[in-house]
Amino acid sequence: MIIALLLCLLLILGATYVWLYRKVSAHIPENYPNEKNRQQIDHSKKVLVCFGDSNTHGNVSYNWVNDLSLQLLDYQIFNAGINSDLTYTLLRRIDDVIACKPDFIAILIGTNDVNSTMHIKMEKRYQQLGRIGKDISPNFEDFQKNYTEIIHQLKQKTKAKIAIMSLPVMGEDLAHEANLRADKYSAFIKQLATNEQVSYIPLREKQKEFLLKNQKPLKYHFEKTYELLNFSVISYYLLGKTWDEITTKHGFQLTPDNLHQNSIAGGMIRDLVISTVPSLYLSE
Repeated sequence: MIIALLLCLLLILGATYVWLYRKVSAHIPENYPNEKNRQQIDHSKKVLVCFGDSNTHGNVSYNWVNDLSLQLLDYQIFNAGINSDLTYTLLRRIDDVIACKPDFIAILIGTNDVNSTMHIKMEKRYQQLGRIGKDISPNFEDFQKNYTEIIHQLKQKTKAKIAIMSLPVMGEDLAHEANLRADKYSAFIKQLATNEQVSYIPLREKQKEFLLKNQKPLKYHFEKTYELLNFSVISYYLLGKTWDEITTKHGFQLTPDNLHQNSIAGGMIRDLVISTVPSLYLSE
């Protein structure tokens, strides 16, 4: 009897693990711009595509794209965010965005490009997930090249107005190497916006300003990110906790796990995009 109960428990745990793994690594947003959803475009509305990684996808982070859909009622909004994506994988998926014939594109990418450089284990993880090839070691030069190519293709193959965002904070220790690297990557994004004459959304600047005005001691630093991420996913999907509740438990203000957004941080992204899109519309 005990052995049977243990086997049953192991099966339940195994099934739960597989379900969570697929939820994080293989899930796509309901309003992803795939062929099926593109066939349902309402041509009476402007099309806005939000293009990026998990901080856009919104199933391991606060879903600010859903907020946009509730507030920008004159727009059809597609969520082209996929968990764990880097600039390399955005280039693989860019045809999905182009096929929408978007009027506007908001891009938030680079967190995983930075994270993959923090430790060889993280590089291997992105390789195992299939986000980069086994022979690829992400670096700043590739990030510059990839992001520039993304903008060039979107400008050449669409008529969309494009806005690109600086990176969200990577943990709340702004002096940590992860944030110093994200500063460097974000400085490039800002310069790219100038060079390519696309709009720039200062997300990083806004989040850093918030943290500097609301400083508090930290319980966890960036080195605990992977553990915090796993705990956050379990707490959200199995224990019914909100991202904000998880953030508080971990002693943070903007992020549950150093990489993703709670409602305060996600609300910043939402509000910045909402304030940017009308200006893009008026500049047509």
